[in-house]
Amino acid sequence: MEQVKFTTQETIIKIYTAATFSEQKRIRGHKETLFQLGHSVLSTWLEEQVKPEGMMDAEFGRKMANKDLQEINAADCFILDLENPSKTMGKMVETGFALAKHKLFYLVAPEGTLTGGHIFMLLADKIFSSWDDLFSYFKEHHATKVITAVEYAASQTNKVSKITKS
Repeated sequence: MEQVKFTTQETIIKIYTAATFSEQKRIRGHKETLFQLGHSVLSTWLEEQVKPEGMMDAEFGRKMANKDLQEINAADCFILDLENPSKTMGKMVETGFALAKHKLFYLVAPEGTLTGGHIFMLLADKIFSSWDDLFSYFKEHHATKVITAVEYAASQTNKVSKITKS
């Protein structure tokens, strides 16, 4: 009989990924990899909706910007992709917000993209030259722990025992 397995909640990281809007498809693939590593990606811009008919561009833009900031606020970790330059600079505004909220900040900056003048990028907790490097780091430093149902039940029993003894 196959055992039921659980991913322990303590190690799941809520992640927001920021990139150029035209990179949705590429970053969506990275979202899937992070999910397979056991983490949650909150970046709904990767499946962004179309502006409703009759809604003004400015109103739609404000709604999308507020939604993105709420998602960053709810995240534990902010990952900025610098592979392609931004025309709107939205990802840089998001980065400033994440820094102000003291989020764990990872930067993916392929060689040649991080040149002089990017002093705020130096505030990153870690800089990676590729997404593959970031995924390797996650596997080593942010691994989720998969346990069996029996192990999970035992861990919950231990928690309850510690609380009742206090």
